[in-house]
Amino acid sequence: MADLKERLLPLKPQSATNLRGTTSQASASGRQPFQGLDLSGLKKRGQGLRSWIRVDTSGNSQVIEVDKFTMMRRCDLPARDLRLLDPLFVYPSTILGREKAIVVNLEQIRCIITADEVLLLNSLDSYVLQYVVELQRRLTSGVGEVWQPEGPELNRRSCRDFDNVYGSPSPDYLPFEFRALEVALESACTFLDSQVRVN
Repeated sequence: MADLKERLLPLKPQSATNLRGTTSQASASGRQPFQGLDLSGLKKRGQGLRSWIRVDTSGNSQVIEVDKFTMMRRCDLPARDLRLLDPLFVYPSTILGREKAIVVNLEQIRCIITADEVLLLNSLDSYVLQYVVELQRRLTSGVGEVWQPEGPELNRRSCRDFDNVYGSPSPDYLPFEFRALEVALESACTFLDSQVRVN
């Protein structure tokens, strides 16, 4: 029986030795009164990998798995900014402009926008998927239109109208970061509009 117990139970780490020395007595159950835990192998909360959707400037998307600290270094953001993106916490809608990134928390759209990519927490929410599809469409087509997926009752502003008003011949009239932010704002407005219609 003792041989089986030694094979099944892990060895006690050095931190689990009794603090009172070898003179302490075992309890009635045969266990030591204090057995310490070796916590060095456990991960701290929030350090696990998270799945992100990455959309680059040409509209290509991929799913990547990155931990919190790698994301902080990649985007040069403090931990408190990444907390805004956590779906477990409820924060008011926020757009934070940082030195190398824009942190967006607008209703269902929670993302980090940098100069060359958009990083969204991977979600099966339909508004997140619509955001990715619309952003990819705008980046690949190069047309700056206001996104209105519901129907033709609202006016659509095309790039030609923008050219006529402002005299800009380029369809890429905004940098990548602002186009991604524009699509996020339009998606949040669409979400809020649908909530108003339901109620």
